[in-house]
Amino acid sequence: MKTAAIIAEYNPFHEGHRYQIEETRKATGADYILVLMSGDFVQRGEPAIYNKYTRTRMALLGGADAVLELPVLYATSSAEFFAEGAVTLLDHLHMVDFLSFGSESGKLEDFLPLAELLTSAEASVLSMVNELLRQGLSYPEARSRAASLLFAEHLPADTAFFSSPNNILALEYCKTLQKLKSSITPFTLPRKGCGYHDALLPEDSSVYPSASALRSVITASTSGRFLTADDLSTQLFYKLLTEKDCGFSDYLDCSTALSDRICKYLSSFTGYTDFCTLLKSREFTYTRISRTLLHILLNQKTPAFFKPSFSARHLETPYVRLLGFRKDSAPLLSSIKKHSDITLVSKLADAGTILAKEAYQMLSEDIMASTLYESATFLKYASTDFCQESAVSDPSRFAGAKKGLLNEYQQSPVIL
Repeated sequence: MKTAAIIAEYNPFHEGHRYQIEETRKATGADYILVLMSGDFVQRGEPAIYNKYTRTRMALLGGADAVLELPVLYATSSAEFFAEGAVTLLDHLHMVDFLSFGSESGKLEDFLPLAELLTSAEASVLSMVNELLRQGLSYPEARSRAASLLFAEHLPADTAFFSSPNNILALEYCKTLQKLKSSITPFTLPRKGCGYHDALLPEDSSVYPSASALRSVITASTSGRFLTADDLSTQLFYKLLTEKDCGFSDYLDCSTALSDRICKYLSSFTGYTDFCTLLKSREFTYTRISRTLLHILLNQKTPAFFKPSFSARHLETPYVRLLGFRKDSAPLLSSIKKHSDITLVSKLADAGTILAKEAYQMLSEDIMASTLYESATFLKYASTDFCQESAVSDPSRFAGAKKGLLNEYQQSPVIL
């Protein structure tokens, strides 16, 4: 039995994602496609446009055989930790044969040698990046410049190589596979359709739109019936206000300089996204700020195992949670249970007895994030007909919303 894995956010799922699943199955000969998906919050530092159960259903209808949840600690981290956490988790399953990911060129030779160089010359890269950061460059700019100066002869001809989120993640996936000496074989497909950041739908209906464009259309055409970062503004402001005297540098992605900036401008807070824009500078990108504010809101402080350098650290992924599966994928789930050296959580109510204390603590962060997402959605829509409309596409969601919040422990995996 061959299994190919895809790491995704599906925010939202679209035809380009369906294409990746279909082409991955064809090219690798995989019997099953396993998706490791972000939960209710995504890497941009904001809530996913649809909850994780709705997006799981989309993925299964789009061709995936099973969907697992990437812990929120990694799902909301920078590209380096997002990729490393996800690949480390998949490696622990000991039954994944291929890791499929998109890239601009679709050529592994653009990534494997460079990934090896970036790891072997880690100290030199870090030193140059820090120097460029002191000169006022943002981290993405500094890293791109450092790689260009140190490894110019090894970079692809594409001058915008490091400006593509797909390429950056592809490079991080390859680095982690190499570091772990993983048996998982990388496989890349060229990106098709609109660019990652394209905010408009293509005029040609045969061209796949970007997730950014689809989010724009959804937010413009559904009278705001979805969750946005601004729906968390009150909760965020309260959190910032109560902790401003201590500062925020203990939180993930928050440097002392960014902490000082948050405190300086807190009196001008008017909302989540406006505050991100206010804090944005040459040094701090909007996404970095949004992600940092989300870490603060979710109480995500920097774990000790994040602090060593890439080559020396070992990220913890002590469990994996099942979000949904197709009925005919039972052999896939059996294979995970048989070969994995981490615990598969399929029924959340059992987690307290089957997980060690540290693993359950990490899972509790996922539960807290989902509870925040559900509560914000409930507060926004409980007095409307949103609950009834949601039940049409997913009967398990909001079934008892008028009686109070849904309990994450009551949720079962989506089964098709």
